[in-house]
Amino acid sequence: QVALPAVYAVAYSAARKAGGGQVTRDALQRTLAFSNLPRHIVGQIILAADTGADSLTQRDFNLALAMTALAQKNMSPSLESVMFHKDDLPVPELSGIETLISSSNGQSRSSMPQGASGLEAPDDPWLSAAPGAGAVASSTAALESMSLETNGARAVSQPVSTQPEAAGPPKEGQQRAAGRDSTASQTYVPRISMDEMQWQLDKEDVSISEAAEKGGIVFKHTNYEVNTRSFSSMVVRRYRDFDWISNYLITRYPYRMHSNIPPKGFPDNRIKGLTRFASAILRIPFLRRDALVIQFFTNTDEFAHVLKVGNLDMEPEEIDLDEELGSTPWPEVEQTYAAFDDFYMQVARDEERYRTQITALEKIARYKQAIGDELNAYSDTMRVINAPRESISGSRKFHTQSAAKRALDSNLNELSMSLSDASLLEKAHGEVIKTISAEYLRRIYDVVISMKLMMDRMRRMEKSKDIQRVRERSDANRKSLAQLNGEQPGADADRASIDRFERLVRDDTAELQRLEHEQRCIEARFYLELARYKCYECFLQTHYHGYIEEQIKHHTMALNAWKQALSAADDLPTDPLGFIS
Repeated sequence: QVALPAVYAVAYSAARKAGGGQVTRDALQRTLAFSNLPRHIVGQIILAADTGADSLTQRDFNLALAMTALAQKNMSPSLESVMFHKDDLPVPELSGIETLISSSNGQSRSSMPQGASGLEAPDDPWLSAAPGAGAVASSTAALESMSLETNGARAVSQPVSTQPEAAGPPKEGQQRAAGRDSTASQTYVPRISMDEMQWQLDKEDVSISEAAEKGGIVFKHTNYEVNTRSFSSMVVRRYRDFDWISNYLITRYPYRMHSNIPPKGFPDNRIKGLTRFASAILRIPFLRRDALVIQFFTNTDEFAHVLKVGNLDMEPEEIDLDEELGSTPWPEVEQTYAAFDDFYMQVARDEERYRTQITALEKIARYKQAIGDELNAYSDTMRVINAPRESISGSRKFHTQSAAKRALDSNLNELSMSLSDASLLEKAHGEVIKTISAEYLRRIYDVVISMKLMMDRMRRMEKSKDIQRVRERSDANRKSLAQLNGEQPGADADRASIDRFERLVRDDTAELQRLEHEQRCIEARFYLELARYKCYECFLQTHYHGYIEEQIKHHTMALNAWKQALSAADDLPTDPLGFIS
C-alpha cells in the first residue's frame, strides 16, 4: 500500500466528471494537459497507462499521475520508475485542474489548455494505436504487489513546476498557432523520421580495413578500403577524404547532429573511429540520400577527382518550416527553444556521465585482463612439469616419491588446468567488455558529442542580436523618414533624402525578414534534433541487455570452471602419513 496525497483524489474526481462518470482516455488526456509537460511526454504517459479498455481504473489513473510527477521532476516517466520511487514519489502539479470540473459541467472544450486535444493525430508515432491489454499486462506485472490507493487524509504541499509555463492552461495572447487553424486536430510529437536503423547503434553497415599498399609517390599516406554492405561497394579512401566529407556535412547541414570523425593521431584506434563515423552517416535517413555521400561510398575514383569534376551543392540546406513541423504549433517550438541553455546543461551532464561509464568499463576490462594474467601465472606454478627434476647430489632418494605425492602431483596438474580455464574466461570477459560493452557506450557518447557540437554551432549562428540591431536601425530610419515627410507636407520636401530613407527602410525590412526566417529555422531544427537526440536513449536497452546477458554467461561458465577446480581440489590426498610412507 502506497499512501498518496490528496491531489490524486481531486484529479481522479475531475477526470471522472470530464469523462461522464468514468475515466476515459480522452478524460485522462485532458487531465494531464494541466501538468505543464510537453505534449510528447504526455503521449508517452498515456500509452504506458492505457490498458486498451474503454475506461481506466483508479489504479491505472494513479499510475499515470505518478509518472506525470516523475516527469515534472525530470525523471523517466515509466512504470519501472514508479516502482523504483514508490516510497518517495513526488507530488504531481496540476495547476488549474478545477477548471476541468467546471468545463465538464457544461462549458465547451475550448476551456481546456491549449493543445489538450488532438494528441491522436494519424502520424503520431506515440499514440497512433492504443496498446492491447496483453501488451500492457507484461509491462505492469512487476507492479502487481504495489497498490496505489489515495489517502485523502494525507495532505502534502505541492512543488512548483519547473516546466515551461505556456504548456498549461492558455493565457491571453498564447493562442497563436503560426497561421494554422487553431481548431484543427494537432499533434505535438515532433515529426522526425522513425527509421529504426538510425537508433540501432550496434549495427554497422560499413567495414574499414587498412589497404596493403600506401598511396602517394614521394610522401606516402595510408589508404583505407571501405566496404559498404547496403551499396554492395568497395572504395579506397584516405583520412583526408573522411575529413572532407565531415566538413561538407557540417556546412551543408549546420543545424543537424553529425557523427564525429576521430583525430588523425592514434592510428591504432583510427580504423575503429572511422568505422563508427562512416556507419553513423549511413544510419541517418537524410544523409543516406545525399548525392555526395553516395558518391563517397560508391565511386571507385579517387575522391579528390570526384570533388573536382562534381557539381557540388555546398549551400546550407533550405528548411521548409511547414513541411518540417507539420501541425506542431509554433509556440511549442518557441517554448522548447526558450529552454536551450537548460538542455545544453543536460547534454553536458550526459557527456560527463557517459565518459565516466566508458572509463569505468575500460578499467574493469583491464582489471579482468590482469586477473586472467595472474591466474595463468599462478596455474603455471602448480604444474609438476615446471618443477626442477635434476638433483645436485645425484642421490636416488631424491627421486623417490610416495603414492600420495604422485596423486598430489596428478591432481595439481588437473587443478592447474582448471585455473588456466578460469584465467582464459577472465581475459575473454575483459575483451568482451572492452570491445562490445564499452564500444556501445562510446557510440552513445558520440551522439551526445554530436548534439553538443550542433548546439554550439546554433549558438554561434543565433540571429537574435542581429534581429534586435536591425529593428533598432529600422525604427531610427522610420523616425527620420517620418520627420522628413512631416516637415513640409505636400510641398518641397527633400526628395533625395526621403528616397534614401525609404530605400533604407525597405532594405531593413528585407534583412529583418531574412534574419527572422533564419532564426525560426534554427529554433525549428533544434526542436526536431532534440527529439531525435532523446530517441537515441532507446539504444540503452540493447546495451544493458547485452552487458547483463554477457555477465550472466561469463559467471555461469566461470562457476562451472570453479566447480571443476573444486572437484580436483577435493581429490587431493589428505593423509599426512601418505606422504612419508
